[in-house]
Amino acid sequence: MSDGKFCPQCGNQVKGDALFCPQCGHQFTTTQTPDAPDTPQPTRASRHAPQQAPTPQPTGHHNRWVAIVLGVLALAAVVVVTSNLIIRNQEAAHQRALQASESRVQSSKRASESRREAKEKSLAATAKSVVTDIIQNDDDLDARCTEVTIESHDGGNQYSGYAEVEDDDDDSTTIDITITDVKYDDSVSVHIDGDQDDKLNETFYSND
Repeated sequence: MSDGKFCPQCGNQVKGDALFCPQCGHQFTTTQTPDAPDTPQPTRASRHAPQQAPTPQPTGHHNRWVAIVLGVLALAAVVVVTSNLIIRNQEAAHQRALQASESRVQSSKRASESRREAKEKSLAATAKSVVTDIIQNDDDLDARCTEVTIESHDGGNQYSGYAEVEDDDDDSTTIDITITDVKYDDSVSVHIDGDQDDKLNETFYSND
């Protein structure tokens, strides 16, 4: 069997034109020679003039985005301008507050200074008669105090200053004094140191 074939199932050699295997009954399939494919006929290429693509027109979506961007820019400009105005107003208000505070401080200082000057003026006027009384009654001198000047506040109710003293013969001198505001009985006390008493005795005659 030179032109035989083998069964793919049991391996038995059979005739080449056998349809079944005599040993296992396997059916052989016949192969058909495929027909030659049809030769495609050449087609004539059609010639068409190229069409120009239409220019895309702006759409409503694009216009909407442009409007949104412009709106955002306008809003940002408004925010910047408003912020600058607010900052300027705040700075101006702060400056006015500082000026008002400084004005109140200065006004308070002036009022305090005015009260102090009025107090010292009142003490000096009262002390003048007290100094005259000390000179004439305690020191027995023919002189009188013509003016008292308070130079400093020593703290509490004590003040330092000087008194101008003269007599009818145009003799005059100044002495240092300490003034005490005796608040509990609404009076003024004056102290003259010993060396200042000596100065008075050297300048003026006694009443004897």
